[in-house]
Amino acid sequence: MPTLTVNYLDEIRTVEFTAGKVIGEVILTSGFPLEQPCAGRGTCGKCKVLAEGALSYLDEIERKFLLKAEREANVRLACRARIIGDAQVTLTPVVVYSNKAFTQSNEFKTNDHPLGLAIDLGSTTVAAFIVSLKTGDVYAGSAVLNQQTIFGADVITRLSVAESEPVKLSALAQASIYQAIAALKLSKRVLARVERVHIVGNTAMHHLLMQYPVHTLVMLPFQPHDRSAIYDAGSFFSSLFPLQAKVSLAPLIDGFVGSDTTACLAHFRFDRPRGPVLAIDLGTNGEVMATNGHDILVASTAAGPAFEGVNISCGTRAVDGAIVDAQLDDGHLRLTTIGNRPPVGLTGSGLLSVVNMLKCAGVVDVSGRLIDDNHLIPVEEGEDGIAQVKFSLTVALTQMDIRELQKAKGAIRVATDIVLERLGIKPEDLRCVYLTGAFGSQLNTDAILGVGLIPNVDRARIKLSPNGAGLGAAMFLRDESLRIGEELAARTAHVELDLEPEFNLRFVESMGLE
Repeated sequence: MPTLTVNYLDEIRTVEFTAGKVIGEVILTSGFPLEQPCAGRGTCGKCKVLAEGALSYLDEIERKFLLKAEREANVRLACRARIIGDAQVTLTPVVVYSNKAFTQSNEFKTNDHPLGLAIDLGSTTVAAFIVSLKTGDVYAGSAVLNQQTIFGADVITRLSVAESEPVKLSALAQASIYQAIAALKLSKRVLARVERVHIVGNTAMHHLLMQYPVHTLVMLPFQPHDRSAIYDAGSFFSSLFPLQAKVSLAPLIDGFVGSDTTACLAHFRFDRPRGPVLAIDLGTNGEVMATNGHDILVASTAAGPAFEGVNISCGTRAVDGAIVDAQLDDGHLRLTTIGNRPPVGLTGSGLLSVVNMLKCAGVVDVSGRLIDDNHLIPVEEGEDGIAQVKFSLTVALTQMDIRELQKAKGAIRVATDIVLERLGIKPEDLRCVYLTGAFGSQLNTDAILGVGLIPNVDRARIKLSPNGAGLGAAMFLRDESLRIGEELAARTAHVELDLEPEFNLRFVESMGLE
């Protein structure tokens, strides 16, 4: 049988296969991660790999997504190229960030404090944090792509697969957690001091990880199989965590609102608010949380992965060259990229900032349409006939990208408006608005307000907290904080947006960039 040699970071694996399979299918049998936001349908062009050997000829879809330089460098789409005989592929690392310091000290590597691991199992990204159980300090964090995305960014698709293959979806989640922990680069000596592990995630991620029945989540009224806290799940995970560690999971709230929201509520101290507060977790499955000082309401909304740079033609994670901000300075376009490198793509924050900048320049109207009568920033027609604005030879924003952002924005905004209305809160009365999740710390508050992602509030009241769920999970490593989380979950009411009168109409109205 022919073999495929797969190179990922510093590791090489060889897999035997039946000739004629697509590269992506064979890569997945190697156990290495592969990013496929469209679930291998050939519609996103994101599963690029460096491939050599006995391969099929480029097809029409590959020619559409691959630049001439990429084709000459033997780049192929893993969902399209078929392997005829022996071949070799090199995969791009899917680490979002690795061993990112949260403090200025590396003393946890040398002191004797007992340690804990906090895990945020997100739909797109899985994050891990190393925490002192003595002081509560979060020392460092890392994040990797959730390997479940091989089935696409859509969580409902994963739930459907899990009805027949629950072990496979759980294994992919556990593999992602393992990679996130590995990205922390902890020594065996440090791992030996890990005494507690706490995992949070939305209801779907929680159920997929624990192999719970998911049929109640794929049909109305979308209820969890079990929302209870789990206090000692170590035996379920076998060798995933240090053997001495006690593994726990916080309680879910209701519907798709899971323990990641419980963690955010704890982190933002909804147990003792000083007046009306709003918090929004921006991600593939967005959560809106609000309190009037007494009652707490939450809602889950399917924002889609645009905030994480997925389903965007030139979307990217936070890598060198990723656009994170855009300004119009005296008629000149000024892009801010990570590492001040030439632009390679748009992050979620970059997408929001670019669209807001184009709106301010009159290139995009409030309906989201690109207007081709601006001499400052030209709008041109792409190869597929779709209007676009180019920022470099390889990076552009298309009309379809703007529509993806509008859908995500509309989902968050309508959920926010409904929750605030239910609590009788006027935007001007909000003491604080917390934004957490996919954007990280690069989010531009002018862009947030400019496109109408949130209601109009004083900029000084907007607080960015990139890792609300993860930091809440870090709190739950301590029993007294976990009890606070349990109390918050019990007293929080869930707003079912699907049952809201005229929800669809309000969603469409909320897609406007105002």
